[in-house]
Amino acid sequence: MKRTEPTGEGPSAPTTPRPIAARAPRRDRTTSVASPVAPLRTASGPTLLEPAVAEIAVAPGEPPEHIFRRLLGAYLGGAREFVLTERPSLTPATREVVRSFCRRTRQPEILSDESGVLRLRDLAYDSPVPLPQRLARMGRLVVEFHREAVDSWSEVSLGADGAWERRDDEIDREAWYVERLAALRLANGDSGASHLATWTVARSLERIADHAVTIGDVGRRLAELPNGAAPTTSLKQFHRQAMEHLEGVLAATDGAVANDLLDMGEALMASGRALSERLLPGVNGGAMPPATAAAVARILESIGRTVAYGQDIAQVVLDRSISLATPVPRAAGRPPIPAI
Repeated sequence: MKRTEPTGEGPSAPTTPRPIAARAPRRDRTTSVASPVAPLRTASGPTLLEPAVAEIAVAPGEPPEHIFRRLLGAYLGGAREFVLTERPSLTPATREVVRSFCRRTRQPEILSDESGVLRLRDLAYDSPVPLPQRLARMGRLVVEFHREAVDSWSEVSLGADGAWERRDDEIDREAWYVERLAALRLANGDSGASHLATWTVARSLERIADHAVTIGDVGRRLAELPNGAAPTTSLKQFHRQAMEHLEGVLAATDGAVANDLLDMGEALMASGRALSERLLPGVNGGAMPPATAAAVARILESIGRTVAYGQDIAQVVLDRSISLATPVPRAAGRPPIPAI
């Protein structure tokens, strides 16, 4: 989700910050803004007024990205209404955050705005399209987005600044909506395993799209290399393999296939580490400018993280195949194993 950085994904170095007014911070594995298991119940998050309403009191001088995180956390947790309070009145910065939130979700409507209190209501209660179908469409969008980002390396003009972030809005909107629906269904007591799997896949696809933004943004630096230079060729090949892995995991329904794809992903990540060791020392010998070397490093990292999130999806397929397997019948006459 192309938002204000840093990403903080795993042990990787943070990426360059983007303007905070229009983008929300990317989430990582350790600091998710919302969980489908316990929606809206974090110490620093919104306060529940009733099951469908989240109250967000804006503190004086609170950074806009913090307000966006809290709104988004409430949205993903399933809140139907959002009440923002700021005294003595809502500042222009807070209003810009609200506009960005409405634009980048399914456009909640403003019910009232007076005396420092703004109330929003989300009307997108459910989807007539089955969640698996929505995920399949989102997967196709993400793969296409990635390939466009790599194709842009050979283009003369890569578009205005922020173009890739704006393109990612559609994927963010869809991913957040699917995560929200999955969380609501979990909260309503529906089958937990299925909806938790849906939530995990949607979140992984959202983050994979984030890395397409990075690949498109920093790819312009590769124009400084000669056409057909080894780094560009190697990066494109590595990315093509990553997309084949991602398409495979998105199509997988069988546990054995998922296991093979997990093996493939492990091999790809090892290949990425070897490629990094081969390409990046060239900066010290003057083979490429430092800024270009930095771009190569970031692209390698983004492709590697894309493979890692593909691994998460493959693990979901494998886990579901195990949990849905028919239990082996107990042999006749053998006593049951006592519960621990």
